[in-house]
Amino acid sequence: MVWRNYEARQSGECQVEQGGGVSVNRYDIGIVETGRSRVFAGHFVRLTLGNGEQITGEDDRSMRGALWGLACKTEALGFRMNCVGLSAEFSESGLSVDSGRGYWGRHQQPIHMMDATPVERVPDDDLDGMISEAVGGIQIRLA
Repeated sequence: MVWRNYEARQSGECQVEQGGGVSVNRYDIGIVETGRSRVFAGHFVRLTLGNGEQITGEDDRSMRGALWGLACKTEALGFRMNCVGLSAEFSESGLSVDSGRGYWGRHQQPIHMMDATPVERVPDDDLDGMISEAVGGIQIRLA
């Protein structure tokens, strides 16, 4: 009898970088259940490589922890996952925690944790940048 069951709740594709190239691979996200009555045992994120090999990260507390576990395994194998959920700028709200969805960056754009990390754009109306430039050009003279 199988005591550990993986129930996938989301699937999609994510970017994996290896040797200067980028490939798109399938992922599954879900919960781990254990025991005869299948009680909750944690979260998992599974990556399926092009050759069919599967690598799974698990965490008993959070989905993002499972993603970090998977990232550690892939780094050890010589490739890196390009997922926004691994970025320090990714955050989850109380309502989105463990859903795979969250927010990224200064402008808090809604995004899925397995999406590729966006390239930060500096908008034309960057008020902070204009203020920094103006203040940098101020010269104070004491008479």
